[in-house]
Amino acid sequence: MRQSIVSYLATVATFSVLHAGPCDPATLLGPATTRFLGSTSEPARVTSADLDADGDVDLIVAEKFADRVSVHLGNGDGTFSPANHYSTGDQPVGLAVADFNADSHLDIATGNQNDSSVTILLGDGMGGFVSGGDFDAGFFVTPDDLAVDDFDADGDIDIVTSSQGNSVRVLLNNGNGTFAPPVFVNILSSISSVAVADLNNDSIPDIAATGLTNNEVYVLLGQGSGSFGPPNPFVTSNGPRDVQIADVDNDGDNDLIVAHIFDDLIGVHLGNNTGAFAPQITTLVSDGLIETQLADLDGDGQLDLVTATFGTSPQSIAISLGNGDGTFAPQHNFPSGNGPVSVAIADFNGDGAPDVASVHSASNDLYVYLNQCGQSTCSCNPADLADPCGVLNFFDVSAFLVAYNAQDPIADFNNDGMVNFFDVSAFLTAFNNGCP
Repeated sequence: MRQSIVSYLATVATFSVLHAGPCDPATLLGPATTRFLGSTSEPARVTSADLDADGDVDLIVAEKFADRVSVHLGNGDGTFSPANHYSTGDQPVGLAVADFNADSHLDIATGNQNDSSVTILLGDGMGGFVSGGDFDAGFFVTPDDLAVDDFDADGDIDIVTSSQGNSVRVLLNNGNGTFAPPVFVNILSSISSVAVADLNNDSIPDIAATGLTNNEVYVLLGQGSGSFGPPNPFVTSNGPRDVQIADVDNDGDNDLIVAHIFDDLIGVHLGNNTGAFAPQITTLVSDGLIETQLADLDGDGQLDLVTATFGTSPQSIAISLGNGDGTFAPQHNFPSGNGPVSVAIADFNGDGAPDVASVHSASNDLYVYLNQCGQSTCSCNPADLADPCGVLNFFDVSAFLVAYNAQDPIADFNNDGMVNFFDVSAFLTAFNNGCP
């Protein structure tokens, strides 16, 4: 059944939308499914990878007080098999996944806070792991964050760790998944986070590190031999806790995205492909910001932020959609467990849209949120954007016009990457076709 579209278009501005489109940031993530990790786990980090090479994304959690990692193999539909557990060093916090022993199977590395070591767990390619040994990361390191790349151009994967000892530490791979004693790169600050990418366009991996005590982010340019140039500091805000590297302004250059735990903001330093960075652009977020990750959650071609914000009440995971220029829209909060400390982003149910996982240190649980963007709850035809499903009426027109005015990708009815007059025509055609 179809009512007159003309009457709706004449009166739509006087009504409010009953049901937001699925790409609306306030409803972009569906309700979370939860998994209790154990009363003594205190999870500190979560990451994702396909550990058993079955095409489905798996989750790996560093469980700090249980001295272990838990591996949750994905079923491909957003659910996960019961966890398997593997012992690590004392209090694992840092976490990374790579093929460290060059056998074409993914392995796991943990940075162990209480004994300043790195544990290697060697994968069998089927989701199982055996110990590959513990390696000293240096005195007073507390390797709370790890990043990996081939720093000495020898074809195997090396590890860099954060450190409270005024340095970063680089562990060079011997080629078989064992590691040489750490190389010290001195920085006059306690380093809380590290990230790796080519920052000066020379095809050599560089390091970005947050100086928590000096309120600076440091860039260390790689020399290609496992050594690095002197740290180049960039002033940032109070309490830089986490750094990520991505191109958030779509100019082809890597930028630095810094989460500040004390000033409750994201600082973006735009890069110019020379290793230099502009003064920060800031976006306010909730208090107690611990970690952030980036992905294009709403399919508009711009990177968006997902943040774990420990200080919000009630506790939440927050999404801030990117504007494509290094700034971000106001955040939307999604309920989480207590003490969110880490997030991972990947497609857990195989629908092509990035989903979100988070771990919570106070409630000892793992949350999985499936992305609803592009997933219509109605099945009449593409114009059926709003409840009630199966009926084309005013609410569908209203939902379309709101999305159109907001340049939301859901209004791109002809799938040309733009929201313009031709999409209005395509919507009207679908609407006039009616429901079966």
